[in-house]
Amino acid sequence: MRPVITLTTDFGLDDPYVGIMKGVILNIAPDVRLVDLTHQIQPQNILQAALVVKAAYPYFPKGTVHVVVVDPGVGGVRRPMGLKSYDYWFVGPDNGVFTSVIDSQASCYELTTEKYFLKNLSTTFHGRDIFSPVAAWLARGKTLRTFGRKIADPVTLDLPLPKFDGTKISGEIIYVDHFGNLTTNIDAGLLEGVFEHPEKLEVQVGRLTVQGPVSSYSEEKEDAVGIIINSWNALEIFHREGNAAQKLKVKIGTPVSVTQAD
Repeated sequence: MRPVITLTTDFGLDDPYVGIMKGVILNIAPDVRLVDLTHQIQPQNILQAALVVKAAYPYFPKGTVHVVVVDPGVGGVRRPMGLKSYDYWFVGPDNGVFTSVIDSQASCYELTTEKYFLKNLSTTFHGRDIFSPVAAWLARGKTLRTFGRKIADPVTLDLPLPKFDGTKISGEIIYVDHFGNLTTNIDAGLLEGVFEHPEKLEVQVGRLTVQGPVSSYSEEKEDAVGIIINSWNALEIFHREGNAAQKLKVKIGTPVSVTQAD
């Protein structure tokens, strides 16, 4: 099977940056299959990128190389990094973007071997000059030790965790998708673990109280706000055929509480 490299960035598609990265990769590994995961990460939003990577990487073949470039510290003191976790490769800045895949199984390396980088290294485009060529060489069979030294202290983010006080789960919105659906940091396992009837819940977000969850978007009344367990296995607040973020005037970080419905 041909090797796979995915690309996740905050570059958007108006500029040539994504195409340039692909050109670099194809010069080194012309047989690779390139997959655009997304290039619409909010500018400099490291947490959003970390969540997207967590949601997406397991659905790719083992050995896939995932390149993530959300890099507000490019050219500064932050380290370029490659890591292997769960039989996948990850390449990008050591700024917390790989928090969701760094655990005891992960082997992390600072990328320092410049002969595998592009010449005339830029301080503003490591996606082109470091991450793309390293990803291509990984896809061709190189190992991480080829590119630098192992590190034991990769940067990780303090991900917001839900809390349960005996009757109520307190969490928050952690992701807003293209449709305005609101993903929370409250997963189905927690709901099932603390509530006797997880199929009968009451969710408070902003000034609105919603009961549910429903099993599909179409089960909710038209133009109504509902709750559902989404494809990330997390509690999601949605507006049927509308935009929940706009309707409720909420954003990432807005508190959400869940209690058992009567």
